Formats: sequence, structure tokens, C-alpha cells
Amino acid sequence: MRIILRDGRAAELREPVASDRDMLRDLFQRASRDSLYFRFFHIVAEVKEAELERMMRVQPGEAYALVCDAGDAILGIGNYARTGPDSAEVAFFVDDRLQGRGLGTLLLEHLAEQGWREGFKTFLAYVLNENHQMQGVFRSSGFAVTQRWSEGAYELALPLGQTERQKSLAALREKLATAASLQPFFHPRTVAVVGASRDVERLGHQMLKHLLDGGFQGTVYPVNREAQSVLAIRAYARLADVPEPVDLALLVVPPKELLSVVNDAIYAGVRGVMITTSGLDLSLQETIVTKLRRAGIRLIGPSSMGLVNANPALSLNASLADVMPRRGRLAVASHSGALGVALMRHADDLNLGISSFVSLGDKPDVSVNDLLQFWEDDPDSDAIMLYMESFGNPRKFSQIARRLTRQKPILAVKSARTRRAGTDVAFKQVAWDAADAPVEALFRQSGIIRADTLEELFDVAAIVTTQPVVRGNRIGLVTNSAAGTRIAEDTVYRLGLELAFSIDVGYENLASGYRTALETILSQDINALVILYVPVSQRETDQVVAAIEDTLREYLPQRSEPLPVAANIMLQEPAAHRFLRAGARRVPVFAFPETALRALARVRDYGQYLAQPLGREVDLPHSDAGAARQVLRQWLADRGSGTVSGQDLMPVWDHMGIPLDFGAGGLLSIAMMGDPLFGPILGVRSTDGESRIRLVPLTDQDARRLVPSAIRTGEAEDRWCDVLLRLSRLIDECPELRRLEVNGVDLRAGRLVVEECSVTLGA
Repeated sequence: MRIILRDGRAAELREPVASDRDMLRDLFQRASRDSLYFRFFHIVAEVKEAELERMMRVQPGEAYALVCDAGDAILGIGNYARTGPDSAEVAFFVDDRLQGRGLGTLLLEHLAEQGWREGFKTFLAYVLNENHQMQGVFRSSGFAVTQRWSEGAYELALPLGQTERQKSLAALREKLATAASLQPFFHPRTVAVVGASRDVERLGHQMLKHLLDGGFQGTVYPVNREAQSVLAIRAYARLADVPEPVDLALLVVPPKELLSVVNDAIYAGVRGVMITTSGLDLSLQETIVTKLRRAGIRLIGPSSMGLVNANPALSLNASLADVMPRRGRLAVASHSGALGVALMRHADDLNLGISSFVSLGDKPDVSVNDLLQFWEDDPDSDAIMLYMESFGNPRKFSQIARRLTRQKPILAVKSARTRRAGTDVAFKQVAWDAADAPVEALFRQSGIIRADTLEELFDVAAIVTTQPVVRGNRIGLVTNSAAGTRIAEDTVYRLGLELAFSIDVGYENLASGYRTALETILSQDINALVILYVPVSQRETDQVVAAIEDTLREYLPQRSEPLPVAANIMLQEPAAHRFLRAGARRVPVFAFPETALRALARVRDYGQYLAQPLGREVDLPHSDAGAARQVLRQWLADRGSGTVSGQDLMPVWDHMGIPLDFGAGGLLSIAMMGDPLFGPILGVRSTDGESRIRLVPLTDQDARRLVPSAIRTGEAEDRWCDVLLRLSRLIDECPELRRLEVNGVDLRAGRLVVEECSVTLGA
């Protein structure tokens, strides 16, 4: 698995193998006397074979180990071994040269995750009094550490159930490390184009030319084994021949040459690699990724069509787009290379502009999740646009997006909405479309604005990059067309908006009419303003546009609350007036009134998400998921995989604090299915047919949105939320659960009444 250290260096964590022994001996031989003493509690001249064997042991349920592999060296090792029924002793050792870069903390986190999955509840660690650095690793990790003095050392106890603090600290560490690791791509000082060609038809020539034409503010080096120069710039035969360290290497070479060039990049100490080459077989791709990861080098691609940073302080056009896009506040990422470049060009054509752009290609390393963590604190980006064809780690995507959308909107088109045969997940009462329903649930839980089409994606982008968030349903309308008013009214109704105030200025004295109407409507209680105009003549259009711009410039700043504004110049090519100028504010212009209102409605939905409290995983009194898990694990050990139902499940409900009776219920059915990509999914269906799903774990707000509308009443709603949260906690804390179904559910006198219930277990 890939990890990222605090300084942005990438590395690989994996289980040790027999051939690691020599590198482990080297790790200890180059260590200082103090480091060895702190690890083994006595002076060590040589680590014995038996000790190496113990540290490397991997035995399911008893012992586990991880090494940090840098290709030609092991940089650290961590391990744990059982000491009691549910406890294990953990220890790790980090190369002196990497201490202080977060490797010890990462080893601890990944060992704790594995230990928890194997059923351990507590890690014990022994640390000498003078080993202040190791004490700091444990205390800053976020674990609820307790300590006692025992036989000349501190015995630290770490409960393995994750706390909110621990999750927050781990997320912060990952975000900062990931952002640091992507600096060579977004802020390189030196860029080398490997495969730079004199042939103007070759991609290597085009990539180099685009870098130069874009005005890159760093240094560019062509790398070509045969040419002395390319585009009048001296060329070098190999990356190692370049006279200064290379931050970013763009590899534009045939597949058969790629492995050799990657080896050159590693030898030359390149910090980031982007590969445009496509058509790699899986074996070659895995070899390249492993080599780069072990060398601490991040990778974009293969099959990438480039990246862009439009900040004029850098002006990096390392892409196949022939023109440097204008600067804007929109960051763009695309899984599709050709479509990604087209998206960037379209943003430029619409005068939106971009801050940065990445074509991810095959994404075996740098992913959307990485880019989101970089853009979260990027001062040049106000919104993020994603074209996604798949998810790498949906759970992590959701965690990052929930945090990010509170600051910056994320717009997404996720392909493959079309249902495929056999993709429904069916229970007795609850069912959902496995092809798209989990994606929709993930986006809703994360506050992501999902567009149905690429056109709509750009319409929404025009709003979120120029206007304040729409905070309510009340729409104000100014128009010179009765037909335009009727179209707007119909669209407002369909979108769940409210036409709160409307003014028709007619067809005479249009410029002054729009000015007067806008002065009036800008004083009203509205949440967004739509300005529709049906042109009469070009001369009058220019006058009307000028009047609108002048009035908005004067009166918008006088409102107590920021007001989003969108305009429509009917049936006119939108690029002609893509934005109106209202002082510092740009107002987007759309070709049709429906388009403007649809985009505003999408942003209204985002505003409603922001208005809701930030969801959290709440404390659940009288709930012991660990004890419930022990019951399930015992059943699994006794019976093997299979289904447990009815009264046999009572101990589980008792441990989770869910008072349950069997009887005639009927209001709801609840079901959970473990999805191989999205993880556990919880669905609720009411007797009137209303069905909703959410991804586990649920926050308190997720649970509230799962409760069907018909039973959202005061205390009953709170009780239903509590039950759903306890089920979510059970599911999240018990990876052995494969399926759960509870049918005919009701609440009576504070107790859950069910007709039937069952769970399916698996290793």
C-alpha cells in the first residue's frame, strides 16, 4: 500500500518476505546506538536471527508485521504479537534518516487497523523514560493513550476503537503530506520532457512547444537520445545528464522504452513523473508503479494528457492543449484524457477560466482523492470540477469531500448512470440499483453538486465561480417577455423553487425600464435574481446590457445579504455575452431561461446542504459494538459463514442498546449490503414505498435523512435516528457482517418491534 510521509515523499508499506532479511540487517546496522537501545532496551551489537524472525512473523490472529520498502532499502518495520485474549504488544523501528517525517505514526495507524480487523481491542507498547520522541509519536497519534510505570519503562495502552480526535488528526496528517507530495506537479521549478522530438507531429514535440508557448516561468529541458537540440533548446541524452535537479519529468515515449526511462528518472532523483504513454500491459504498469513508489516518486498517468497551472507566476502548460487557458478560479480533474482537454478548452471558450487542470489517465498512483486534498487549501481555486468514470476508494473520497465541500463546491459528472441488467440489490422489502444508487448516496452525503450532463456541469460552474451560494427558494425575475415569464414560472415550479417577485418591463424604453425594475426588485426579499431579455435590435441590446450592468454595479453592494444573479439573453449565442460586468462581480449569461434556473436550483441544493449542521458520529450510551462483535466472531468460529436470525440475535441487539421485541410491526424495512467498492450500504423503505439509502458510517444528519418523511415527527424521529445510528455503528465496527435485514419494523413504547431479522456472516 502507498503511504505519504510528512515531507511529501511516497513510500510503500507491505508485509515482510524472507528476502527482506538482508535489508533489515542493514537497517539496524546503520542505526545509531541510541536508536537500537531505545528499541531493544539494551546495548545491541547485532540483531540476532531469532529476533528478526520474531519481528517479521505474520500469523493470522496472532502476529503481524509491516515494512516500509524504498526499493533498495527498508526504511522501517513495525509489528505486533498477541499478549492476551484481546491485546497485543506493538513496536516499530524507523531509519534514523527518516525520524520526524511521520513514518512511525503511519506504521502505528496501519498496524492498529489490521489489529482491529483481527479482533484485538488494545495495543500495549513499552517505552523507556528517556525516549521522548517515541512517547511523542504515541501521544500525537490521536489514540486515547493511558500509561503506567512498569519495570523501568512506561507501559502504554492504546484502545483500538477509533476516536473522532484520532480520525481528525490522521486526516490532517494525510492532507498535509499529500499536498506536499504534489508540489512537484503544481509548482515545479524544472521540467524535463523525455521524448521531446524535432518532428512537429510527435506528442513529445507538442508537449515541449506548449510548455514554451505557455510562458513557463521555470526551466525546461528536452531529453532526446539522438538530437543535440529541440526547438532551439539544447537537449540531453538522459535525465541524469540534465545539469540541475528535475522536479517534474514528462515521459512521452513508446511503451518499450518506458521502463528504461523510469529507471533513469529514479537514478536522477526526479521528484514527480507524468506519463502520457498509453496501452501499457498490466504487468509493466505494476512494475513502474512499484519502482516509483519505492523511490518516493509520485506518478500521474499512464495515459495522462497533461496538467496545467494557470497562475501567471508559473504558467505551466504541460498538456496537449495547444493554448494556455485563461486564468480562473476553477480546478478541473478528468479521468478521460481527451475529454479532459476538451473540458479545459470549453471552460476557456466560455470565459470561465481555470486555476489548474489534471488529466489523471489510468491513475494507479495520483487519484482524485489526492487532488482534492491538494485543492482544499489551494488559494487559487474556489471550486472543483470532476469528470469521473470510477472510484478508487469511495469511502476516503466521501471523507475528504464532506470536509472540502464546507469550504469549496465540488461539481461532478459521474458516468455510467445507465442501469445494467442484474445490478439491482434485492432484499425481501428493500432494493436499490447497485449501478448508480451508491454513487448518488455518496454525492448527497458529501454535498457534491452532481450534474446530469457536461453542459449542465459548466452551467453550474458559471454560477459557483462567480456568485454567492443560493441560500433559499425565493426567486426574483425581471423580463421583457410574457412568454419568458411563463417559461420561467413553469421551470421554477418543476425545480421546487418559488417565484417570489416578477416584473415585466414590456417593449418600450427598455434600457430605462430594466434600470427601474432592477432598482425595485433588488430591494425585495429574494434569494436569487434572474434577468431575462428577449433582444429587439442589436443597438437596443447594447443599451439594455449597459443599463443592467450599471444598475447591478450600483445596487448589489447595498444589499445586506449577497444575492446570486443569473441572466438570459434569449436565443443568442451565449459566448457573445457570456458574462455581464457588475463591478467586481461577473454575472453569467445563459442561452435559455430554463438553463439559468436549473443551474441556480443545483446551487440552491448545495446551499441547503451547507445550511444543515455538520454531521458527526455521535456517542451512543449503553452501546458496546466490541462486545457485539465478539458474539458475531464466536458464531463465525463455531458455525462458519452463514445466516443467523430471529431470537439468536438478541445478544447483539442487547449489546448495541437496541431494546427489541418480536411481533407484528409494519412501518419500515431496513437492510444492509456490503458493496465491494463502496463498503456497507444501509437502506430504509417505508410501507408507502419511499426508499432511501446511505453509505456507512452514518452521521447524525445522515440518519435523520434516512428516516422516511411520513414518520418524521418530534420524539419519534429522534428515536428512529438513534436506532439507525446504532445499526450503523454495529455494521461499521463488525467487518464480519456481510448482510443485515430487518423487516416489519415499528417503534412502540420506546422499543423496536420487528417481524423478522437476520444477518449473514463471513470471514
